[in-house]
Amino acid sequence: MLGKSFSVAAPKLQTAFLKFEVDPQFTRETLPVLAGTLAKRSIEIGTPLGLAASGDPSVLAVADNVGNGVLTLAAPALATGVVPGIYRAVCTATDADGGTFEVFDPADVSVGTAEVGDPFDGVVKFTIADGDEDFAEGDTFEIRVPIGTMAKEWDPEATDGSQIFHGFALMRASAPVGQNSAVLALECGPAIVLEDEIVFPADLPAEHRAALIAAALAKGIKVRRG
Repeated sequence: MLGKSFSVAAPKLQTAFLKFEVDPQFTRETLPVLAGTLAKRSIEIGTPLGLAASGDPSVLAVADNVGNGVLTLAAPALATGVVPGIYRAVCTATDADGGTFEVFDPADVSVGTAEVGDPFDGVVKFTIADGDEDFAEGDTFEIRVPIGTMAKEWDPEATDGSQIFHGFALMRASAPVGQNSAVLALECGPAIVLEDEIVFPADLPAEHRAALIAAALAKGIKVRRG
């Protein structure tokens, strides 16, 4: 009589993913993991991580503005491609009960123009309303997109900060609903990891996969095939 046989899948080991690092004290960091929302958040070794912000974007009118109109954020206020930092809307042309504002991202690169009274539909979304005092050239609003601090799975379509690659998980971790946890992460190099062991998001387009590998290399983490 033949006995029963069982097959058990062995858990992934850190050494299967991480092939080299110059100094763990330099390349690694323990990060807080954002609590699960609808279900427990589970992170496997080799999962790309981003840092999600816990706060909402805010608006500040520069103190010496001449015009007293207001900038109101849309709901939602952020779109795919937004990055943490300070976006600025600067008045470049004036008009009675109106005006034109140029919008700059945190790297001071122009991302479009906004007309007073019309919705601006970019990576940040808002409407500038006229006030009793007309705007003057140089009047400025700041839109502050908070920097993320809580680790979660990297998602190139997210708008909470986790769309920016931060590192790779070096241990399995889980965060129950409503309860934060912690994970050991490879934040920078010099280091080498295997591409086949990266836990990419399901159905990730090739261009996003390439962008992740490039972002890792920019941090000194080389992704090696095979």
